[in-house]
Amino acid sequence: MRLAVHDLVTLNHGETVEEGYERTKRFVNEIEQLNFHRYWFAEHHNSNDNASSSPELMVAYMSAITNKLRLGTGGTMIMHYSPLKIAENFKTLTTLAPGRVDLGLGRAPGSGHHEIIALAQGKPDAFSDMYDKIEVILDYLKDERAAGFYGNTQAVPFGTQTLPEPWMLGSSGQSATKAAEMGLGYSFAKFFGLKTEPEVFQAYRQQFTASKFFEKPQVMVSYMIIVADTEEEANYYAKPLELSRIALNKGQMIANMDPEEVKDFTFSASDEAYLQGYYQNRFIIKGTPTQVEAVLEDEINTLGIDEVMVYAPIFDEKARVNSYRHLAKMFGKI
Repeated sequence: MRLAVHDLVTLNHGETVEEGYERTKRFVNEIEQLNFHRYWFAEHHNSNDNASSSPELMVAYMSAITNKLRLGTGGTMIMHYSPLKIAENFKTLTTLAPGRVDLGLGRAPGSGHHEIIALAQGKPDAFSDMYDKIEVILDYLKDERAAGFYGNTQAVPFGTQTLPEPWMLGSSGQSATKAAEMGLGYSFAKFFGLKTEPEVFQAYRQQFTASKFFEKPQVMVSYMIIVADTEEEANYYAKPLELSRIALNKGQMIANMDPEEVKDFTFSASDEAYLQGYYQNRFIIKGTPTQVEAVLEDEINTLGIDEVMVYAPIFDEKARVNSYRHLAKMFGKI
């Protein structure tokens, strides 16, 4: 079982952006030492709490301070950008870090209405179907002639020795069939809080067609996971993240708080019920290594997972590394 990290570069309460980036650099190095397979940066705009707005730049920088860790975007929000520019960015990255670059193909905006307009310079996207846009990107990556006027040019550098790994991102299961048709990996963001039946992943595997990018289907599922030495510790470090989930459900965004500041906070009955649903559906998983391992084993067997991706912006830096270390030990990485 491969392990991966999903990072929004979530800033802690009272932390500067520069401090958050320095902490992220340290964490990337720790993750490589723990033998995780890959590390993805998200794309979010106009967020005071999440500092990953240019994931491709994060990938470029982190590839220079690591040796074996795969790095990628989870995702690149393709609606905002030219297919040619996306392809040239990732062909450049895979030339600089051969065999270590991933392209997470996101069809959502990763932003609000005003950001969509600003990123598009006030012009609507020329593609009515994002899957058509993905096809153009993939053709460019493969050095093949793209459809329409895009075929009048090629993406450079041309003839790269390695290809980036393109993954179709999904949060509702609808994109699984398209990922299978295109021969792409399928990455499902379960921590978003959307339930998908096992049949979605089964259909992806059954309908998968091999491509230049993947010979066989690959399923990655991302969770929010908090692992600690004791159940009490897990509850303590998870509480700020639970508060963030509740706020997001109410259309609000709050800073990632110090667990010591919120340890005595009491959830309302409705908030408790909401969180209980999150845990029952396994959008969030927390507990001791034994408790977490039991849940993950069941998820892996039920959904047919090839890789577990973890999003866990735990406030305390040592506790965060410890949580990921427990996962590494759980799956025999260290």
